[in-house]
Amino acid sequence: LKADGIETVAGNAAIAEVFSAANPEGAKRLILAIPNAFEAGQIVLRARAANPAINVIARAHSDAEVEHLKGLGADTVIMGEREIARGIVEVVIGKTTDPAGPAFEVRSQPA
Repeated sequence: LKADGIETVAGNAAIAEVFSAANPEGAKRLILAIPNAFEAGQIVLRARAANPAINVIARAHSDAEVEHLKGLGADTVIMGEREIARGIVEVVIGKTTDPAGPAFEVRSQPA
């Protein structure tokens, strides 16, 4: 995002200083990659309170987490396991031959 000139703040928004630095009152969008849906849910609530118009994109690991985050106000919730399955199916049915190509990007995250 930074390479495309989009202002970003990296860090755990559960930490007050990081949340504040992200300027949720003036932000257009909040991207939550926190693996704990309950922690992410608290950030969704705080972001919505600060800026009801903010577009919130979050990650989840289960259907229950998707429902939880959407119920708290996340606009888009992406479940990684579902996207992996979708990519496998697309390779099998021939929609794509390279899951690392344009439709997919494989990145490792530090533990």
